[in-house]
Amino acid sequence: MSGGVDSSVAAALVHERGDEAVGVTMKLLARAETGFGCCGSPADVDDAKRVAERLGIVHYVSDMAEIFESKVIRPYLEAYLGGTTPNPCVECNRALKFGHLLALSQAWGCDAVATGHYARIENGRLLKALEPGKDQSYFLYSLDATALVRAEFPVGGLSKDAVRAKARELGLKTADKPESMETCFVPNRDVRGFVAASAGADAPGMVSGPIRDRQGRELGRHTGLASYTVGQRSGLGLSGPEPRFVVRLDPVENAVIVGGADEVWSRSIVVGAMTWSHGAPAGPLRAEVRIRHRHTPAPSTVEPGSGKTATVHFDEPQRAPAPGQAAVIYSGDEVVGGGTIMRGEA
Repeated sequence: MSGGVDSSVAAALVHERGDEAVGVTMKLLARAETGFGCCGSPADVDDAKRVAERLGIVHYVSDMAEIFESKVIRPYLEAYLGGTTPNPCVECNRALKFGHLLALSQAWGCDAVATGHYARIENGRLLKALEPGKDQSYFLYSLDATALVRAEFPVGGLSKDAVRAKARELGLKTADKPESMETCFVPNRDVRGFVAASAGADAPGMVSGPIRDRQGRELGRHTGLASYTVGQRSGLGLSGPEPRFVVRLDPVENAVIVGGADEVWSRSIVVGAMTWSHGAPAGPLRAEVRIRHRHTPAPSTVEPGSGKTATVHFDEPQRAPAPGQAAVIYSGDEVVGGGTIMRGEA
């Protein structure tokens, strides 16, 4: 229970059907004055407690700050300093909500972990939410078959309007609480400021270096790789008749490589750290692949590789697949797997 409306209604629906609901709020930041909606700030903890009291269920606060620091924040910093663009929500779901919290639920004798995610599970299969604009299945691809049998998403079959209406009907104080659109531990969406404050202004990834074209010619200077991502146009400070876009970050040379608008498209991507929901396919798989949360899944052929790798061949080139982001594989509404983009290939 994050203290938001979605997890509040999820708890209410579990309680209403007659199951014993145990509310848990994860405190993820040691000093969370704000919390941005999911990190256990004092205000969010209080909202979750008030909802639990209204529903008549027990409520606990679980301090997971050390785990969050080691499993989410540190990898996030290392990714930006190393020239990739991480997705911390994927790691939070993998390591905390359906890692540590799932283990905690087993220790408590609970049958399942229910959250306020907009996704669905049917017959052990992870599916997109009913409302496309709220779908969060992209962030949940790391749930394997073992986790899927013990996970529940009670609001995944509802619209956001229906969730708020249910909260109002029950008199929950979170009914009209605004949604958070930020990375919960990065104040004001200031990634560079957060990385600089955490790692130091002279850390790799924060130090100025050359902006080069594909031929190696220096066109300008950048302010540190942590300020850039593949496909970016703004903030380069380059003049010229044609717009330039980031096509690659080179941490070895501390260089930002730029090119024209046609140079940020990739026909294929190599994906690592693959998770398959129900085991890797024996051969090439026809599927649709999403390379960003708001990206329309692209028809593709996915070839499983050695170890936990795969290569995705798009039917049509896709714009700016960013190393560090998730590539999630769908078969219709079903999530069949996903992993971390390592590189795009023209």
